[in-house]
Amino acid sequence: MKDFPLCRSLRGCLLGCILVAGPLLALALAPMVGFLYVPMAEMYLLPTAICLTAMVGGAAPLAVNTLAGLAAMYLVFGMQGLTVSALYLLPIVGAFVGVIRFRVPFRKACAVMIGVHLLCLAGIFAYLQAQCGGQLYAAAGRAAMDALEKSEFRDSLLYQFYSMGVLSLPDHLAEKAVVPALFGGGYVLSAAAREDLLLSASSLVTGTLTTLVPSAIVSQSILGGVACLLLPLRFGFLAEEKRAFLSAKTAGEEAGAVQFPDLGMPPLYRWYIPRGYGWQVGLALIAGYFLRRSDTPAAAVAGTILYAAATALFTVQGAALINFIQRQRNSSRAWRVALPLLLMAFSVLTFAGIFDQIINIRGLRAPREPKEGF
Repeated sequence: MKDFPLCRSLRGCLLGCILVAGPLLALALAPMVGFLYVPMAEMYLLPTAICLTAMVGGAAPLAVNTLAGLAAMYLVFGMQGLTVSALYLLPIVGAFVGVIRFRVPFRKACAVMIGVHLLCLAGIFAYLQAQCGGQLYAAAGRAAMDALEKSEFRDSLLYQFYSMGVLSLPDHLAEKAVVPALFGGGYVLSAAAREDLLLSASSLVTGTLTTLVPSAIVSQSILGGVACLLLPLRFGFLAEEKRAFLSAKTAGEEAGAVQFPDLGMPPLYRWYIPRGYGWQVGLALIAGYFLRRSDTPAAAVAGTILYAAATALFTVQGAALINFIQRQRNSSRAWRVALPLLLMAFSVLTFAGIFDQIINIRGLRAPREPKEGF
């Protein structure tokens, strides 16, 4: 296809495959860490990385990295992992190719990518629920308990979690939790303390997932859907612009306009939530904050979803504000990517987005017209 040639440039093609497929497969083959880091990388990073390498390197890295994602999940989790990976990656990659191929306007393309992310994650959740007989969270708790029980560092890990306050013990067990080790170092727990800590770990995982999963599905759908367009279109355009410049320089000509399917995407520093929708997002944030603490399970889940959606939207606006400030300061392109990612880890972007919505720092929203009369 014209939009996705097999190889846009040999350098971009090779780097796209090496930097994405290489670390992913290495994680899958590494003992002990693959079970945790491969699913996380697959969910949060891989779709954006595949789309990015497709726009910079072409169809070859798109295919290689997609296959690497499928293979990594198969190596770690077998056929079930392959099924989950296929349910997630293939629709997202297909939707991305579709919006580029049919030149879907940017706002509609964002809605498509967010919707596809949401459907994929909800579908995976339904699939795993069915595999666990409707008891996914309880099954995850039991799996965590089994994994800890089989670990050679079982007692040391449990005691460390207990010392950090992550796990708890009744007072009558805490006094005699650790027994002297006959050989070697580390901690050896009494049988009663070990059993109680394993049950505590299982309950912790079950309770955490009950609130974490709905939140992760919503926030990842919004942030992942936006990232799958923003980064590939921006860096794809920059790569195409550089290739056009070098080609014209070699030919001794002046570089012309770059032909690139940017879908009419505005620059990030001009992204904002219109005033008419901003107060609604703010109300959703406040309502979600209080509802998620409700004792009613349905209300708590609804609150979690509202809070996650509003937080994700303000996070995107916060990233736009930070980009605006960085452009004013002529920050490097690498720093314009690294700083928002760093701030997002500490929720700074969310507060920046709320602040920008209230104060209108960039002056993108028209000022309110004064009301007549009293």
